[in-house]
Amino acid sequence: MKQLASALVLIAAIGLLPERASAEVIGGSAEEGWSPEGYLLSFGVGAYRPDPGSQEFDLVYPTGQGPILLAEFDFYLYRIPFLGPIGIGLAGGWAGYKGALCVDGTITPSGCEPSTQSAKFSLFPLNAMAVLRVDSLARKTPVPLVFTGKVGYNTVFFKEENSGSGRSHGFGWAAQIALELNFVNERRANALDEDWGINSSFFFFELAGSQANNRAPVGDKFYFTGGVGLTF
Repeated sequence: MKQLASALVLIAAIGLLPERASAEVIGGSAEEGWSPEGYLLSFGVGAYRPDPGSQEFDLVYPTGQGPILLAEFDFYLYRIPFLGPIGIGLAGGWAGYKGALCVDGTITPSGCEPSTQSAKFSLFPLNAMAVLRVDSLARKTPVPLVFTGKVGYNTVFFKEENSGSGRSHGFGWAAQIALELNFVNERRANALDEDWGINSSFFFFELAGSQANNRAPVGDKFYFTGGVGLTF
């Protein structure tokens, strides 16, 4: 009888637990069984301005801050214990600028007289990187922050209306901070993983630099993007 009474008390206590506590238990147990994170997909929007070696770009495109659109796919090769996954990434996108050509194409040290002929300049960056994603805080503590470092090689294809096209390349880097959104609804996040293999979703802000200037001054030593992403 004592054992039966104890069992009934335990069942009643569990039934009286608030829904939040129940959700935490489900989230905790489900996290251990989540599918391994092997991939990341993200999309960002930001500002990018080439660092030209002359005043020509500033004069023809005086408001040229982009925007830049970048999509990225990361493939993780190994998870470092108590730190996070390491792998390789590939990002590609577009940046566009509009301005006005100078009269007779003449640019002097004192400035440029804009003509009625418009000018368009497009960049198509392609970045190959080594990626380290430090997610130990989000996995081991209640703090849903993830930090990522990237180093690699950037290739920038460019095309200017009426002036031709080309490409340039050089070293690139990036540092990212992300806010994982699983804590908003742990049960829904768990269901997404079970049904679609989506481990987590996140917002991110990223600072980066590109030295893709070996053939043309189209790199930006300091630019930023912000957006959303998913891990699988």
